[in-house]
Amino acid sequence: MKYHKDLDFFRAILMCLVILIHIVNFGDIYPSTKSAILSFMMPTFLVITGFLVNIDKSVKDFLRYIWQIALPYTIFVVGYAAMSLYLPVRDGIKVFDIATISDILLVKSIGPYWFFHVMIVCGVIYYVTFHILPKINITAKYSLFASVLIAVSLWTPFLNIKMAAYYFIGVGIRLYVGDFSRIYKKSFWPIIPFGLLITQTAFHDWSTISTLICVLSFLCFSSFFFSFLRGRAEAIVAYIGRNTFPIYIFHPIFTMMSKFLLPLFRFEPSGILHALFTISISIVGSICIAKFLDWSRLSYLLGRQKLLR
Repeated sequence: MKYHKDLDFFRAILMCLVILIHIVNFGDIYPSTKSAILSFMMPTFLVITGFLVNIDKSVKDFLRYIWQIALPYTIFVVGYAAMSLYLPVRDGIKVFDIATISDILLVKSIGPYWFFHVMIVCGVIYYVTFHILPKINITAKYSLFASVLIAVSLWTPFLNIKMAAYYFIGVGIRLYVGDFSRIYKKSFWPIIPFGLLITQTAFHDWSTISTLICVLSFLCFSSFFFSFLRGRAEAIVAYIGRNTFPIYIFHPIFTMMSKFLLPLFRFEPSGILHALFTISISIVGSICIAKFLDWSRLSYLLGRQKLLR
């Protein structure tokens, strides 16, 4: 598997979009824009994640990988659920009890943390199906992986096939292509079909082929823009892309609190300035929290020696 620097740029842009769609005020003012972003954002993230996951490791090392996702997932889902009782969020809970917490941890999740739930379920299935019959070829293992993903999504509440499909595609790119940059070409022109598709709500469903077209188009035109970055700007974007994990887990703290800053932005009714400020403070604040946890060694509480890369 060849790691390409464009991956950091893609993840940085996607991380900014994740923060944007979790700003309640922005979603209220621009519901159609939020829907358009959701139509391609997380599918792209899932494709990249499936590509990056490495299962060529011992059971002990793989369990450590799962633990490093599951521990912060549990902590932040429970924390997010508790805060949702008092702060403005769309998918919060009404009752804080064992049944509710078990449901949001094991079945449907809440907030942005459902992504980690998908990573855990798909990751475990990926590892098991590729190691249970070590002598069969790659295509046989990949087919077994697909079969178990489909079965789990059909007969259990733990996985949505629409989400698993994009993770599965990412794994396929890793297995059969190897170099992620070979699936797209740097070009401005794919922004045209991308724009035409995301502006039509009929194409926002992840089960349509249009979503995959949007994912590939996004990779093409965003890599084109990345080629213009130089020096410090390129380094900053790459740093954000390398550290999407701590930003992802901590940003809800800032998006929740951003509603209390709305009175300061009354002079700008479009909500754009408030959104840009929230994205900026979410990234900077999340990195600062991660730096403090690394410095104080409290990052071990989240199952990691270091949060920042």
